[in-house]
Amino acid sequence: MLVIILSVFPVSCKRNPLNVKISGIEVNLKIQRFEQDLFKPEPGVVARKIPDLQDKYGLFLQRFGEIIHIGHPGDPLFAGYLEKFISDTLIRDVYLKSQEVFPDVNGLEKKLNKAFRYYKYYFPDKPLPEIITYISGFNASLMIDKGFLGIGLDRYLGKTVDYYDRLGIPRYLQQKMIPEKIPSDCMSALAQTEFPFYPSHTDSVSVRENVISHMIYKGKLLYFVKAMMPHEKDELILGFTSEQLKWCLMNEGQMWATLIEQKLLFSTHYLVINKLTRDAPFTSYFPRESPGRAANWIGWQIVQAYMSSHKEVSLAEMMNNYDYQKILDESGYNPE
Repeated sequence: MLVIILSVFPVSCKRNPLNVKISGIEVNLKIQRFEQDLFKPEPGVVARKIPDLQDKYGLFLQRFGEIIHIGHPGDPLFAGYLEKFISDTLIRDVYLKSQEVFPDVNGLEKKLNKAFRYYKYYFPDKPLPEIITYISGFNASLMIDKGFLGIGLDRYLGKTVDYYDRLGIPRYLQQKMIPEKIPSDCMSALAQTEFPFYPSHTDSVSVRENVISHMIYKGKLLYFVKAMMPHEKDELILGFTSEQLKWCLMNEGQMWATLIEQKLLFSTHYLVINKLTRDAPFTSYFPRESPGRAANWIGWQIVQAYMSSHKEVSLAEMMNNYDYQKILDESGYNPE
C-alpha cells in the first residue's frame, strides 16, 4: 500500500489546542536502511543474502518484491530478478544519489520520534511500526503494512533532481518530492491506514461518497497530521507553496460560495470528486491561481471548526466519526 497526502491549519493568536505535553512519553524508533543492506553486497552475492534479509525484514521484503514486480522471496526466480534490479545502471545511480541526499537519517529519525510521541499521547495502546527506508525505482513513496512503515527515498530526492523530469512527473507533484515532506507524509499514511474512508464498523451510519464526505475525510486526515506535528508549517503538511496557502486564506469564502452556488458539495460523480480533491495543477471550479486539492483545505477548516466547538471530543473519537454530514452540520462552518 502506498500513499502521499496533505492540507492546512489557519493561524490564530489563541492557544493551539494541539500543543499537548509529551515530555513524559518516551519513543526510541531506529530507522533501518534496507537500501544499504540490499545494495552494499557486490553483484552476485545477493542470492546468498536473501535469508539474512528475510530474517531482518520479514514481511517488508515480501512487499518490496511486490512493489518492484519481482514476486515473493520464496519464488525460484526471485533471487535472479533481485540481482537484475540492483545491477541496473540507473537503479544503482539512483541508489548513490539517495545516499548523497540521505548520508544519514538522524534528522528524519528525530522528527519521526517526536511525531510518534504525540501519537502515543493520543493513542497509547496502539503499537508503533518499524521504520524502513528503501529505493524502488520510483515505484512507491511509502509502504505501510502490519508492523512496518517504509519510506521510498528515491521519491524524496528534491524537486531539482533531473530524474523526475525524465520520468515526466509534473512540476506540481515534484514540489512535494523533497526530504522535508517525509515526516508529514508518513503520518498521513498512518492515518489513512488506521482510519480508512470505508470502515467496517459503520452499521449505524450511511457513508455517502460525495464531495463533502471526501472533503471532510481529507480534512480529518490533515487534522490528524497536525496533531502529530503541531509545530510543522502548514504549507509543508499540505505540499503547498506559501503563496498557494495565502491564496486559500484570502479566498476561503469565495471557494465555499462556489461549492454551494454550483451545487457541488453533494455531487456523487467521481469526476467532480476527483477534480476537487485529487492532485492537479489547480482545483477545477476554482480560479487557476488555486492550488490543487484546495477543497481538502476547506475540509480541514470544517474539521477544525467542529473540534473547536466540541472540546469534549477527543482526537480518537473524531477520527472514528464517519458521519460526515453531522460533522458539517455541527461545525458551524461559515466563512465570510
